[in-house]
Amino acid sequence: MEPTVSIVEERNEIDDHLLDIIGNEFKFSHEKGLPEWIKNSVDAYIRRDPPVSDDEQYVVFNFRDGHKGEPPIFECIDFCGMTSEEINKALKRWGDPKAASRGQGKRVFGGHGNGGKFYMRQMFDRSYFITYQHGKLNIFGFNERRKYGFAKGFKDRNCSPADAVKLAELDGLALPQAALDQILKGKTGFTVVRGIHPHKIKGVISFARLCDKVRFHPQSRKIVQRKPIRILHNGQLSLERLEPEKIEMRPGFENLPQSPIPAELPYEEEGHVENIEFANRKYPAGSLKLMVSKEPFGRNSRISELNCIDILGEIGVIASYRIHELPHLKQYAQAEFIFGECYCPILEDPDEDCVKNDREKLIDGPKSRALLRWIAEKVDEIGRAIEEEEATQRKLQNLKLSDVFNNILNTWKNQFMDKLLGEVLGGAALGDMSGGKGEFGSGGGSKAESETKGGRGGTGERKGGGAGDQPKKGQRHPVVLLSTLNPDPFGDGASLHLSSRHSPVYQRPIDVEHGVYWINTSRPLAMAILDRHGAESARWREYHFQRFVDIIVMEALHTMERKGVELTFDIVENKINDVIKSVHDNALEHLSPFLL
Repeated sequence: MEPTVSIVEERNEIDDHLLDIIGNEFKFSHEKGLPEWIKNSVDAYIRRDPPVSDDEQYVVFNFRDGHKGEPPIFECIDFCGMTSEEINKALKRWGDPKAASRGQGKRVFGGHGNGGKFYMRQMFDRSYFITYQHGKLNIFGFNERRKYGFAKGFKDRNCSPADAVKLAELDGLALPQAALDQILKGKTGFTVVRGIHPHKIKGVISFARLCDKVRFHPQSRKIVQRKPIRILHNGQLSLERLEPEKIEMRPGFENLPQSPIPAELPYEEEGHVENIEFANRKYPAGSLKLMVSKEPFGRNSRISELNCIDILGEIGVIASYRIHELPHLKQYAQAEFIFGECYCPILEDPDEDCVKNDREKLIDGPKSRALLRWIAEKVDEIGRAIEEEEATQRKLQNLKLSDVFNNILNTWKNQFMDKLLGEVLGGAALGDMSGGKGEFGSGGGSKAESETKGGRGGTGERKGGGAGDQPKKGQRHPVVLLSTLNPDPFGDGASLHLSSRHSPVYQRPIDVEHGVYWINTSRPLAMAILDRHGAESARWREYHFQRFVDIIVMEALHTMERKGVELTFDIVENKINDVIKSVHDNALEHLSPFLL
Protein backbone atom coordinates (compact mmCIF):
# COMPACT_ATOMS: atom_id res chain seq x y z
CA MET A 1 0.00 0.00 0.00
CA GLU A 2 1.12 3.54 -0.71
CA PRO A 3 2.16 5.25 2.52
CA THR A 4 0.31 8.32 3.73
CA VAL A 5 2.47 11.36 2.97
CA SER A 6 1.78 14.75 4.55
CA ILE A 7 3.95 17.64 3.31
CA VAL A 8 4.99 20.25 5.85
CA GLU A 9 4.77 23.49 3.90
CA GLU A 10 7.73 25.91 3.80
CA ARG A 11 8.15 29.37 2.28
CA ASN A 12 9.45 29.34 -1.29
CA GLU A 13 13.04 30.39 -1.79
CA ILE A 14 13.72 32.61 -4.82
CA ASP A 15 17.18 32.78 -6.35
CA ASP A 16 18.27 36.18 -7.64
CA HIS A 17 19.01 34.59 -11.01
CA LEU A 18 15.27 34.02 -11.48
CA LEU A 19 14.66 37.72 -10.76
CA ASP A 20 17.23 38.58 -13.45
CA ILE A 21 15.41 36.38 -15.96
CA ILE A 22 11.99 37.84 -15.18
CA GLY A 23 13.37 41.39 -15.03
CA ASN A 24 14.92 41.03 -18.47
CA GLU A 25 11.58 39.84 -19.84
CA PHE A 26 10.09 43.21 -18.88
CA LYS A 27 12.28 44.79 -21.61
CA PHE A 28 12.18 48.04 -19.69
CA SER A 29 12.57 51.50 -21.04
CA HIS A 30 12.09 54.63 -18.95
CA GLU A 31 8.85 55.48 -20.74
CA LYS A 32 7.58 52.03 -19.73
CA GLY A 33 8.89 52.15 -16.16
CA LEU A 34 7.67 55.62 -15.15
CA PRO A 35 3.99 54.63 -15.65
CA GLU A 36 4.61 51.77 -13.20
CA TRP A 37 5.66 54.33 -10.57
CA ILE A 38 2.55 56.38 -11.34
CA LYS A 39 0.34 53.33 -10.79
CA ASN A 40 2.03 52.59 -7.47
CA SER A 41 1.39 56.15 -6.25
CA VAL A 42 -2.25 56.13 -7.37
CA ASP A 43 -2.78 52.76 -5.65
CA ALA A 44 -1.41 54.27 -2.43
CA TYR A 45 -4.07 57.00 -2.65
CA ILE A 46 -6.78 54.39 -3.33
CA ARG A 47 -5.78 52.52 -0.15
CA ARG A 48 -5.90 55.66 2.01
CA ASP A 49 -8.62 56.09 4.58
CA PRO A 50 -10.45 58.43 4.35
CA PRO A 51 -10.52 58.36 0.53
CA VAL A 52 -8.74 61.07 -1.48
CA SER A 53 -10.53 62.73 -4.39
CA ASP A 54 -9.04 62.41 -7.89
CA ASP A 55 -8.00 66.06 -8.09
CA GLU A 56 -6.02 65.75 -4.82
CA GLN A 57 -4.15 62.57 -5.75
CA TYR A 58 -0.94 64.42 -6.62
CA VAL A 59 1.92 62.56 -8.27
CA VAL A 60 5.06 64.64 -8.77
CA PHE A 61 8.01 63.77 -11.01
CA ASN A 62 11.29 65.58 -10.39
CA PHE A 63 14.04 65.11 -12.97
CA ARG A 64 17.47 66.20 -11.73
CA ASP A 65 20.19 66.70 -14.34
CA GLY A 66 23.65 65.29 -13.74
CA HIS A 67 26.46 67.83 -13.33
CA LYS A 68 29.87 68.26 -11.71
CA GLY A 69 30.30 64.55 -11.10
CA GLU A 70 26.78 64.13 -9.73
CA PRO A 71 24.63 61.57 -11.59
CA PRO A 72 21.18 62.36 -12.99
CA ILE A 73 18.25 61.33 -10.78
CA PHE A 74 14.59 60.47 -11.36
CA GLU A 75 12.14 61.00 -8.47
CA CYS A 76 8.47 60.15 -8.11
CA ILE A 77 6.69 61.69 -5.11
CA ASP A 78 3.27 61.05 -3.61
CA PHE A 79 1.70 62.16 -0.35
CA CYS A 80 0.74 58.87 1.31
CA GLY A 81 3.63 56.99 2.89
CA MET A 82 4.27 53.40 4.00
CA THR A 83 5.10 51.67 7.26
CA SER A 84 7.87 49.07 7.69
CA GLU A 85 5.14 46.46 8.10
CA GLU A 86 3.73 47.31 4.67
CA ILE A 87 7.21 47.11 3.20
CA ASN A 88 7.76 43.66 4.74
CA LYS A 89 4.37 42.26 3.73
CA ALA A 90 4.00 43.76 0.26
CA LEU A 91 7.02 45.59 -1.10
CA LYS A 92 9.42 42.73 -0.39
CA ARG A 93 7.20 40.16 -2.07
CA TRP A 94 7.61 39.32 -5.75
CA GLY A 95 4.74 38.13 -7.93
CA ASP A 96 1.99 38.59 -5.35
CA PRO A 97 -1.27 39.63 -7.11
CA LYS A 98 -2.59 40.93 -3.77
CA ALA A 99 0.45 43.07 -3.00
CA ALA A 100 -0.89 46.24 -4.62
CA SER A 101 -4.19 46.12 -2.72
CA ARG A 102 -2.46 45.27 0.62
CA GLY A 103 -5.23 42.77 1.30
CA GLN A 104 -7.90 45.48 1.47
CA GLY A 105 -9.92 44.03 -1.40
CA LYS A 106 -9.93 47.41 -3.19
CA ARG A 107 -9.63 47.68 -6.95
CA VAL A 108 -6.17 49.01 -7.76
CA PHE A 109 -4.04 49.54 -10.87
CA GLY A 110 -1.13 47.34 -9.77
CA GLY A 111 -1.05 43.83 -11.20
CA HIS A 112 1.40 41.28 -9.83
CA GLY A 113 3.29 43.80 -7.72
CA ASN A 114 6.43 43.60 -9.84
CA GLY A 115 6.56 46.45 -12.36
CA GLY A 116 7.73 49.36 -10.22
CA LYS A 117 10.24 47.24 -8.30
CA PHE A 118 11.71 45.67 -11.44
CA TYR A 119 12.06 49.13 -12.98
CA MET A 120 14.03 50.24 -9.91
CA ARG A 121 16.14 47.09 -9.95
CA GLN A 122 16.88 46.91 -13.68
CA MET A 123 17.18 50.52 -14.88
CA PHE A 124 19.19 52.41 -12.23
CA ASP A 125 22.62 52.01 -10.66
CA ARG A 126 20.95 52.40 -7.24
CA SER A 127 17.38 53.12 -6.19
CA TYR A 128 15.34 53.36 -3.01
CA PHE A 129 12.12 54.49 -1.34
CA ILE A 130 12.15 57.23 1.27
CA THR A 131 8.80 56.87 2.98
CA TYR A 132 7.30 58.53 6.05
CA GLN A 133 4.14 57.75 7.98
CA HIS A 134 2.95 58.03 11.62
CA GLY A 135 6.19 59.68 12.73
CA LYS A 136 8.40 56.86 11.37
CA LEU A 137 10.86 57.21 8.48
CA ASN A 138 11.95 54.20 6.42
CA ILE A 139 14.42 53.92 3.56
CA PHE A 140 14.31 50.70 1.57
CA GLY A 141 15.78 49.92 -1.85
CA PHE A 142 18.34 48.28 -4.12
CA ASN A 143 22.12 48.63 -3.99
CA GLU A 144 24.63 48.41 -6.86
CA ARG A 145 24.39 44.58 -6.81
CA ARG A 146 20.59 44.63 -7.14
CA LYS A 147 20.14 43.37 -3.58
CA TYR A 148 17.32 44.96 -1.62
CA GLY A 149 16.92 45.86 2.03
CA PHE A 150 16.48 48.68 4.56
CA ALA A 151 19.11 51.40 4.72
CA LYS A 152 21.26 51.19 7.83
CA GLY A 153 19.73 53.27 10.60
CA PHE A 154 16.59 54.02 8.60
CA LYS A 155 14.08 51.40 9.64
CA ASP A 156 11.29 52.92 11.73
CA ARG A 157 13.43 55.92 12.57
CA ASN A 158 11.55 58.39 14.76
CA CYS A 159 11.35 61.67 12.94
CA SER A 160 9.33 64.88 13.02
CA PRO A 161 7.45 65.85 9.83
CA ALA A 162 9.77 68.83 9.25
CA ASP A 163 12.91 66.71 9.68
CA ALA A 164 11.48 64.00 7.41
CA VAL A 165 10.77 66.55 4.69
CA LYS A 166 14.28 67.93 4.99
CA LEU A 167 15.95 64.53 5.03
CA ALA A 168 14.04 63.51 1.88
CA GLU A 169 15.15 66.80 0.25
CA LEU A 170 11.56 67.87 -0.37
CA ASP A 171 12.10 71.32 1.08
CA GLY A 172 12.65 73.80 -1.71
CA LEU A 173 10.86 71.72 -4.33
CA ALA A 174 7.87 73.23 -6.14
CA LEU A 175 5.38 70.84 -4.50
CA PRO A 176 1.63 71.43 -4.15
CA GLN A 177 1.46 73.62 -1.03
CA ALA A 178 -1.74 72.02 0.28
CA ALA A 179 -0.17 68.57 0.19
CA LEU A 180 3.04 69.80 1.85
CA ASP A 181 1.00 71.47 4.61
CA GLN A 182 -0.76 68.16 5.30
CA ILE A 183 2.62 66.49 5.87
CA LEU A 184 3.93 69.23 8.16
CA LYS A 185 0.72 69.09 10.24
CA GLY A 186 1.18 65.34 10.67
CA LYS A 187 -2.05 64.50 8.86
CA THR A 188 -0.43 62.43 6.13
CA GLY A 189 2.93 61.04 5.06
CA PHE A 190 4.88 60.84 1.81
CA THR A 191 6.90 58.50 -0.38
CA VAL A 192 9.81 59.47 -2.62
CA VAL A 193 10.95 56.85 -5.13
CA ARG A 194 14.46 57.83 -6.14
CA GLY A 195 16.39 56.26 -9.02
CA ILE A 196 20.07 57.25 -9.21
CA HIS A 197 21.91 57.29 -12.53
CA PRO A 198 19.19 55.98 -14.86
CA HIS A 199 20.52 53.76 -17.61
CA LYS A 200 21.37 55.48 -20.92
CA ILE A 201 20.84 58.93 -19.37
CA LYS A 202 23.78 61.31 -19.03
CA GLY A 203 23.91 64.97 -18.09
CA VAL A 204 20.80 66.92 -19.08
CA ILE A 205 17.62 64.83 -19.04
CA SER A 206 15.25 65.04 -22.04
CA PHE A 207 12.34 65.08 -19.62
CA ALA A 208 9.86 66.69 -22.04
CA ARG A 209 10.20 63.77 -24.45
CA LEU A 210 9.89 61.29 -21.59
CA CYS A 211 6.72 62.97 -20.33
CA ASP A 212 5.24 62.93 -23.82
CA LYS A 213 5.87 59.18 -23.97
CA VAL A 214 4.33 58.69 -20.51
CA ARG A 215 1.06 60.42 -21.37
CA PHE A 216 0.67 58.19 -24.45
CA HIS A 217 1.63 54.94 -22.70
CA PRO A 218 -1.27 52.45 -22.23
CA GLN A 219 -0.47 51.96 -18.54
CA SER A 220 -0.74 55.66 -17.74
CA ARG A 221 -3.11 57.16 -20.35
CA LYS A 222 -6.24 56.68 -18.24
CA ILE A 223 -4.53 57.94 -15.08
CA VAL A 224 -3.23 61.07 -16.84
CA GLN A 225 -6.83 61.89 -17.80
CA ARG A 226 -8.00 61.90 -14.17
CA LYS A 227 -5.09 62.58 -11.80
CA PRO A 228 -2.87 65.70 -11.37
CA ILE A 229 0.64 64.68 -12.41
CA ARG A 230 3.09 67.56 -11.88
CA ILE A 231 6.47 67.79 -13.60
CA LEU A 232 9.54 69.39 -11.99
CA HIS A 233 12.98 69.90 -13.53
CA ASN A 234 15.79 70.34 -11.03
CA GLY A 235 13.15 71.08 -8.40
CA GLN A 236 11.52 73.91 -10.37
CA LEU A 237 8.01 73.74 -11.78
CA SER A 238 8.05 72.84 -15.47
CA LEU A 239 4.46 71.66 -16.00
CA GLU A 240 1.57 72.19 -13.59
CA ARG A 241 -0.27 69.16 -14.89
CA LEU A 242 0.45 66.55 -17.52
CA GLU A 243 -2.45 66.71 -19.96
CA PRO A 244 -3.81 63.88 -22.12
CA GLU A 245 -3.88 64.23 -25.89
CA LYS A 246 -7.22 65.61 -27.04
CA ILE A 247 -8.57 63.86 -30.11
CA GLU A 248 -11.13 65.54 -32.33
CA MET A 249 -13.82 63.09 -33.38
CA ARG A 250 -14.84 62.52 -36.98
CA PRO A 251 -18.23 64.13 -37.77
CA GLY A 252 -20.94 61.53 -38.09
CA PHE A 253 -19.03 59.01 -35.94
CA GLU A 254 -19.07 60.81 -32.59
CA ASN A 255 -21.36 58.47 -30.66
CA LEU A 256 -20.86 54.94 -31.92
CA PRO A 257 -22.71 52.37 -29.77
CA GLN A 258 -20.80 49.88 -27.66
CA SER A 259 -20.60 46.31 -28.99
CA PRO A 260 -21.23 43.66 -26.32
CA ILE A 261 -18.84 40.72 -26.39
CA PRO A 262 -20.85 37.54 -27.09
CA ALA A 263 -21.02 34.98 -24.28
CA GLU A 264 -19.09 32.64 -26.59
CA LEU A 265 -16.77 33.29 -29.52
CA PRO A 266 -15.68 30.68 -32.08
CA TYR A 267 -12.02 29.75 -32.38
CA GLU A 268 -10.77 27.68 -35.31
CA GLU A 269 -7.43 25.89 -35.49
CA GLU A 270 -6.45 23.24 -38.04
CA GLY A 271 -10.05 22.85 -39.15
CA HIS A 272 -11.36 22.31 -35.62
CA VAL A 273 -13.81 24.88 -34.27
CA GLU A 274 -14.52 25.35 -30.56
CA ASN A 275 -16.57 27.93 -28.72
CA ILE A 276 -14.61 29.94 -26.15
CA GLU A 277 -16.46 31.21 -23.06
CA PHE A 278 -16.40 34.98 -22.47
CA ALA A 279 -19.10 35.33 -19.79
CA ASN A 280 -20.39 33.26 -16.89
CA ARG A 281 -21.94 33.72 -13.45
CA LYS A 282 -18.70 35.04 -11.99
CA TYR A 283 -17.57 37.21 -14.91
CA PRO A 284 -20.15 39.32 -16.77
CA ALA A 285 -20.01 39.92 -20.50
CA GLY A 286 -17.62 42.65 -21.59
CA SER A 287 -17.93 45.24 -24.32
CA LEU A 288 -16.00 47.02 -27.07
CA LYS A 289 -16.10 50.80 -27.51
CA LEU A 290 -14.68 52.09 -30.79
CA MET A 291 -14.07 55.74 -31.65
CA VAL A 292 -13.09 57.49 -34.87
CA SER A 293 -10.63 60.38 -35.06
CA LYS A 294 -11.10 63.23 -37.50
CA GLU A 295 -7.49 62.82 -38.64
CA PRO A 296 -5.64 59.55 -39.31
CA PHE A 297 -3.06 58.66 -36.70
CA GLY A 298 -0.59 57.44 -39.34
CA ARG A 299 2.29 55.02 -38.90
CA ASN A 300 4.97 57.56 -38.02
CA SER A 301 3.10 60.50 -36.51
CA ARG A 302 3.68 61.75 -32.97
CA ILE A 303 0.36 60.32 -31.80
CA SER A 304 0.49 57.06 -33.77
CA GLU A 305 0.57 55.11 -30.48
CA LEU A 306 -3.06 56.15 -29.88
CA ASN A 307 -4.15 54.18 -32.95
CA CYS A 308 -4.75 51.18 -30.72
CA ILE A 309 -7.21 49.08 -28.76
CA ASP A 310 -6.66 49.01 -24.99
CA ILE A 311 -7.82 45.84 -23.24
CA LEU A 312 -9.29 46.70 -19.82
CA GLY A 313 -9.59 44.41 -16.83
CA GLU A 314 -11.25 44.99 -13.48
CA ILE A 315 -9.30 48.24 -13.24
CA GLY A 316 -6.76 49.67 -15.63
CA VAL A 317 -5.23 48.45 -18.88
CA ILE A 318 -4.09 44.82 -18.94
CA ALA A 319 -2.90 44.82 -22.57
CA SER A 320 -2.79 47.11 -25.59
CA TYR A 321 -2.66 46.38 -29.32
CA ARG A 322 -1.81 48.76 -32.12
CA ILE A 323 -4.46 48.58 -34.82
CA HIS A 324 -2.06 47.03 -37.32
CA GLU A 325 -1.35 44.22 -34.81
CA LEU A 326 -4.93 42.94 -34.97
CA PRO A 327 -5.17 39.67 -36.92
CA HIS A 328 -6.82 39.47 -40.36
CA LEU A 329 -7.58 43.19 -40.54
CA LYS A 330 -8.89 44.19 -43.99
CA GLN A 331 -9.80 47.89 -43.82
CA TYR A 332 -6.24 48.98 -43.02
CA ALA A 333 -6.35 52.50 -44.46
CA GLN A 334 -9.64 53.35 -42.71
CA ALA A 335 -8.46 51.67 -39.48
CA GLU A 336 -5.82 54.41 -39.16
CA PHE A 337 -8.67 56.63 -37.90
CA ILE A 338 -9.93 54.14 -35.28
CA PHE A 339 -9.07 53.67 -31.61
CA GLY A 340 -10.93 52.28 -28.62
CA GLU A 341 -11.04 50.06 -25.57
CA CYS A 342 -12.32 46.59 -24.84
CA TYR A 343 -13.51 45.73 -21.32
CA CYS A 344 -13.24 41.96 -20.75
CA PRO A 345 -13.22 40.86 -17.07
CA ILE A 346 -12.94 37.11 -17.75
CA LEU A 347 -9.39 37.57 -19.05
CA GLU A 348 -8.29 37.92 -15.40
CA ASP A 349 -9.91 34.64 -14.33
CA PRO A 350 -7.13 32.98 -12.23
CA ASP A 351 -8.12 29.56 -13.63
CA GLU A 352 -7.21 30.76 -17.13
CA ASP A 353 -5.31 34.01 -16.61
CA CYS A 354 -4.52 35.73 -19.91
CA VAL A 355 -2.63 38.69 -18.40
CA LYS A 356 1.15 38.91 -18.81
CA ASN A 357 3.42 40.18 -16.07
CA ASP A 358 4.24 43.40 -17.92
CA ARG A 359 0.65 43.98 -19.14
CA GLU A 360 1.77 44.81 -22.67
CA LYS A 361 0.06 41.96 -24.53
CA LEU A 362 -2.26 39.13 -23.56
CA ILE A 363 -0.84 35.64 -23.07
CA ASP A 364 -1.17 33.96 -26.44
CA GLY A 365 -3.82 31.26 -26.55
CA PRO A 366 -7.27 30.38 -27.94
CA LYS A 367 -9.10 32.87 -25.71
CA SER A 368 -6.92 35.88 -26.58
CA ARG A 369 -6.83 34.95 -30.29
CA ALA A 370 -10.61 34.59 -30.47
CA LEU A 371 -11.10 37.98 -28.81
CA LEU A 372 -8.60 39.78 -31.04
CA ARG A 373 -10.15 38.27 -34.17
CA TRP A 374 -13.60 39.50 -33.06
CA ILE A 375 -12.21 42.98 -32.33
CA ALA A 376 -10.65 43.07 -35.81
CA GLU A 377 -14.03 42.21 -37.36
CA LYS A 378 -15.67 45.09 -35.49
CA VAL A 379 -12.89 47.49 -36.55
CA ASP A 380 -13.44 46.38 -40.16
CA GLU A 381 -17.17 47.13 -39.84
CA ILE A 382 -16.40 50.72 -38.84
CA GLY A 383 -13.73 50.88 -41.54
CA ARG A 384 -16.28 49.95 -44.17
CA ALA A 385 -18.65 52.61 -42.86
CA ILE A 386 -15.85 55.20 -43.14
CA GLU A 387 -15.09 54.08 -46.68
CA GLU A 388 -18.75 54.31 -47.69
CA GLU A 389 -19.03 57.79 -46.19
CA GLU A 390 -15.96 58.92 -48.08
CA ALA A 391 -17.22 57.35 -51.29
CA THR A 392 -20.38 59.47 -51.15
CA GLN A 393 -18.25 62.61 -50.85
CA ARG A 394 -16.04 61.87 -53.78
CA LYS A 395 -17.03 63.17 -57.17
CA LEU A 396 -16.26 60.16 -59.25
CA GLN A 397 -16.92 62.02 -62.52
CA ASN A 398 -13.79 64.11 -61.80
CA LEU A 399 -11.70 60.98 -61.37
CA LYS A 400 -11.96 59.70 -64.95
CA LEU A 401 -8.21 59.72 -65.13
CA SER A 402 -6.63 58.22 -68.18
CA ASP A 403 -4.39 55.23 -67.53
CA VAL A 404 -2.35 56.50 -70.46
CA PHE A 405 -1.08 59.45 -68.39
CA ASN A 406 0.05 57.23 -65.53
CA ASN A 407 1.60 54.73 -67.94
CA ILE A 408 3.51 57.52 -69.66
CA LEU A 409 4.97 58.65 -66.34
CA ASN A 410 5.70 55.10 -65.17
CA THR A 411 7.47 54.29 -68.46
CA TRP A 412 9.51 57.51 -68.29
CA LYS A 413 10.38 56.83 -64.65
CA ASN A 414 11.54 53.28 -65.39
CA GLN A 415 13.75 54.42 -68.27
CA PHE A 416 15.21 57.28 -66.27
CA MET A 417 15.70 55.97 -62.72
CA ASP A 418 18.63 53.59 -63.32
CA LYS A 419 20.63 56.37 -64.96
CA LEU A 420 19.66 58.79 -62.20
CA LEU A 421 20.61 56.48 -59.36
CA GLY A 422 23.86 55.60 -61.06
CA GLU A 423 24.94 59.13 -61.93
CA VAL A 424 23.56 61.23 -59.08
CA LEU A 425 24.10 58.80 -56.21
CA GLY A 426 27.31 57.29 -57.53
CA GLY A 427 28.22 53.67 -58.20
CA ALA A 428 26.80 51.18 -60.63
CA ALA A 429 23.24 51.47 -61.77
CA LEU A 430 20.70 48.89 -60.67
CA GLY A 431 20.97 46.90 -63.89
CA ASP A 432 19.91 47.32 -67.49
CA MET A 433 17.73 44.25 -67.98
CA SER A 434 14.03 44.92 -68.14
CA GLY A 435 11.37 42.47 -66.99
CA GLY A 436 8.60 40.66 -68.73
CA LYS A 437 5.08 41.85 -69.23
CA GLY A 438 3.32 40.70 -66.06
CA GLU A 439 0.59 43.23 -65.24
CA PHE A 440 2.61 44.53 -62.32
CA GLY A 441 5.37 41.93 -61.84
CA SER A 442 8.60 41.90 -63.78
CA GLY A 443 10.36 38.88 -65.17
CA GLY A 444 14.05 39.02 -65.82
CA GLY A 445 15.28 38.78 -69.40
CA SER A 446 18.47 38.73 -71.31
CA LYS A 447 17.47 41.54 -73.65
CA ALA A 448 16.63 45.16 -73.07
CA GLU A 449 12.92 44.50 -73.59
CA SER A 450 12.31 40.82 -72.95
CA GLU A 451 8.84 39.36 -73.46
CA THR A 452 9.68 36.45 -71.16
CA LYS A 453 8.18 36.17 -67.71
CA GLY A 454 9.96 34.55 -64.80
CA GLY A 455 13.46 34.91 -66.22
CA ARG A 456 16.66 35.67 -64.43
CA GLY A 457 17.44 39.08 -62.96
CA GLY A 458 19.64 41.56 -64.73
CA THR A 459 23.17 42.50 -63.89
CA GLY A 460 22.23 45.12 -61.30
CA GLU A 461 21.96 44.95 -57.54
CA ARG A 462 18.38 43.67 -57.19
CA LYS A 463 16.83 40.28 -57.97
CA GLY A 464 14.68 39.52 -60.97
CA GLY A 465 10.95 39.89 -60.68
CA GLY A 466 8.32 37.18 -60.63
CA ALA A 467 6.20 35.76 -63.36
CA GLY A 468 2.83 36.64 -61.85
CA ASP A 469 0.60 39.66 -62.12
CA GLN A 470 1.49 41.13 -58.71
CA PRO A 471 4.59 43.09 -57.67
CA LYS A 472 7.34 40.84 -56.34
CA LYS A 473 10.11 41.57 -53.87
CA GLY A 474 13.21 42.86 -55.56
CA GLN A 475 11.49 44.31 -58.63
CA ARG A 476 13.57 46.83 -60.55
CA HIS A 477 11.37 49.88 -60.25
CA PRO A 478 8.57 51.06 -57.99
CA VAL A 479 5.02 50.78 -59.31
CA VAL A 480 2.95 53.98 -59.07
CA LEU A 481 -0.83 53.61 -58.90
CA LEU A 482 -3.74 56.04 -58.60
CA SER A 483 -6.13 55.63 -55.69
CA THR A 484 -9.81 55.17 -56.55
CA LEU A 485 -8.79 54.21 -60.11
CA ASN A 486 -6.21 51.44 -60.35
CA PRO A 487 -7.00 47.96 -58.98
CA ASP A 488 -5.35 47.12 -55.67
CA PRO A 489 -2.85 44.34 -56.52
CA PHE A 490 -3.23 42.95 -53.01
CA GLY A 491 -7.00 43.20 -52.71
CA ASP A 492 -10.07 41.74 -54.35
CA GLY A 493 -9.71 43.71 -57.57
CA ALA A 494 -11.25 46.94 -56.33
CA SER A 495 -9.16 50.08 -56.07
CA LEU A 496 -7.75 51.41 -52.82
CA HIS A 497 -9.85 54.31 -51.53
CA LEU A 498 -7.92 56.84 -49.49
CA SER A 499 -9.16 59.71 -47.35
CA SER A 500 -8.56 63.37 -48.10
CA ARG A 501 -6.51 63.35 -44.89
CA HIS A 502 -4.09 60.64 -45.98
CA SER A 503 -0.79 61.87 -47.42
CA PRO A 504 -0.44 62.81 -51.13
CA VAL A 505 1.80 59.76 -51.67
CA TYR A 506 0.70 56.81 -49.54
CA GLN A 507 2.03 53.34 -48.73
CA ARG A 508 0.70 50.53 -46.57
CA PRO A 509 3.21 48.07 -45.06
CA ILE A 510 2.51 45.58 -47.88
CA ASP A 511 3.10 48.35 -50.44
CA VAL A 512 6.47 49.16 -48.87
CA GLU A 513 7.42 45.49 -49.08
CA HIS A 514 6.60 45.27 -52.79
CA GLY A 515 7.61 48.73 -53.98
CA VAL A 516 4.12 50.11 -54.66
CA TYR A 517 3.19 53.78 -54.24
CA TRP A 518 -0.31 55.26 -54.37
CA ILE A 519 -0.96 58.81 -55.55
CA ASN A 520 -3.86 59.94 -53.38
CA THR A 521 -6.45 61.44 -55.74
CA SER A 522 -8.64 62.41 -52.77
CA ARG A 523 -6.29 65.10 -51.44
CA PRO A 524 -7.98 68.57 -51.30
CA LEU A 525 -5.57 70.15 -53.81
CA ALA A 526 -5.90 67.21 -56.20
CA MET A 527 -9.70 67.35 -55.98
CA ALA A 528 -9.71 71.15 -56.43
CA ILE A 529 -7.61 70.91 -59.60
CA LEU A 530 -9.81 68.16 -60.97
CA ASP A 531 -13.00 70.06 -60.09
CA ARG A 532 -11.88 73.36 -61.62
CA HIS A 533 -9.71 72.30 -64.56
CA GLY A 534 -10.40 68.62 -65.27
CA ALA A 535 -8.24 65.53 -65.54
CA GLU A 536 -7.01 66.43 -69.04
CA SER A 537 -5.63 69.83 -68.00
CA ALA A 538 -1.97 70.81 -67.86
CA ARG A 539 -2.48 71.75 -64.21
CA TRP A 540 -3.50 68.19 -63.31
CA ARG A 541 -0.61 66.77 -65.34
CA GLU A 542 1.80 69.05 -63.45
CA TYR A 543 0.36 67.88 -60.10
CA HIS A 544 0.57 64.27 -61.28
CA PHE A 545 4.19 64.75 -62.39
CA GLN A 546 5.21 66.35 -59.09
CA ARG A 547 4.03 63.28 -57.18
CA PHE A 548 6.35 61.18 -59.34
CA VAL A 549 9.15 63.57 -58.41
CA ASP A 550 8.32 62.95 -54.72
CA ILE A 551 8.51 59.19 -55.26
CA ILE A 552 11.81 59.37 -57.15
CA VAL A 553 13.32 61.43 -54.32
CA MET A 554 12.08 58.88 -51.75
CA GLU A 555 13.55 56.01 -53.75
CA ALA A 556 16.85 57.87 -54.04
CA LEU A 557 17.00 58.32 -50.26
CA HIS A 558 16.16 54.64 -49.70
CA THR A 559 18.96 53.68 -52.11
CA MET A 560 21.42 55.90 -50.21
CA GLU A 561 20.37 54.26 -46.96
CA ARG A 562 20.81 50.75 -48.38
CA LYS A 563 24.29 51.67 -49.60
CA GLY A 564 25.22 52.80 -46.10
CA VAL A 565 25.53 56.50 -46.92
CA GLU A 566 25.63 58.63 -43.76
CA LEU A 567 22.46 60.73 -44.09
CA THR A 568 23.49 64.04 -42.59
CA PHE A 569 21.37 67.10 -43.32
CA ASP A 570 23.91 68.56 -45.76
CA ILE A 571 24.27 65.28 -47.69
CA VAL A 572 20.51 64.78 -47.88
CA GLU A 573 19.93 68.39 -48.96
CA ASN A 574 22.59 68.24 -51.68
CA LYS A 575 21.46 64.87 -53.00
CA ILE A 576 17.80 65.92 -53.10
CA ASN A 577 18.77 69.04 -55.04
CA ASP A 578 20.83 66.94 -57.47
CA VAL A 579 17.98 64.46 -57.95
CA ILE A 580 15.37 67.17 -58.56
CA LYS A 581 17.61 69.02 -61.04
CA SER A 582 18.27 65.81 -62.93
CA VAL A 583 14.56 64.89 -62.94
CA HIS A 584 13.50 68.30 -64.24
CA ASP A 585 16.18 68.35 -66.96
CA ASN A 586 15.20 64.89 -68.14
CA ALA A 587 11.47 65.71 -68.00
CA LEU A 588 11.99 68.80 -70.16
CA GLU A 589 13.70 66.63 -72.77
CA HIS A 590 11.34 63.65 -72.73
CA LEU A 591 8.01 64.83 -71.27
CA SER A 592 7.47 68.23 -72.90
CA PRO A 593 4.41 67.07 -74.92
CA PHE A 594 2.89 65.64 -71.76
CA LEU A 595 3.65 68.55 -69.43
CA LEU A 596 3.40 71.53 -71.78
